[in-house]
Amino acid sequence: MDWKDLGKKVGAAGLTVLGTALAGPAGATIGGMVGQAIFGDGSDDISAEKINTALSNPDTLLKLKQFELDHQIEINKLVLEQTRLELGDKASARSREVETTKATGKRDTNLYALAWLGILGYMAILVYLISCGLPKMSAELALMVGNLIGIVGAKFSTIYDYFFGAGKELINQRAADKA
Repeated sequence: MDWKDLGKKVGAAGLTVLGTALAGPAGATIGGMVGQAIFGDGSDDISAEKINTALSNPDTLLKLKQFELDHQIEINKLVLEQTRLELGDKASARSREVETTKATGKRDTNLYALAWLGILGYMAILVYLISCGLPKMSAELALMVGNLIGIVGAKFSTIYDYFFGAGKELINQRAADKA
């Protein structure tokens, strides 16, 4: 089990703020603090697996709830910083395209070629599934096609978010427009 999986499990147990922080990039740091709160022994060998094992004890959930209440401001700051960095990364990717267009006087055709390749690949897999039908496939082929759909579907989502904006960005843009 990794920190992301542990974060999902903790979030599902009703500790959404703590779960979000554990599932993020600062998961190991927060996990160390959580481990100290649970075990309190000053041990350096705290892992997601060790905390997951301790979650079977009802007292552990109480300790985690107390930890979340005691450290809610710090946890929220980490989650906010994580979101700020993600949005900054997307904004810098878009500003790169603007700067490239200004510098060269033309758009980056490689970007659009890769985007169209990803979209057409996703559509081709879907058309293949509809025309051939998943039940007619062998188990091995169905597994390969399922993996391809997952991989290409994730890339399709990334392409869509880049060109049309992710949900968080649209919400932030609307809030900025109202201000």
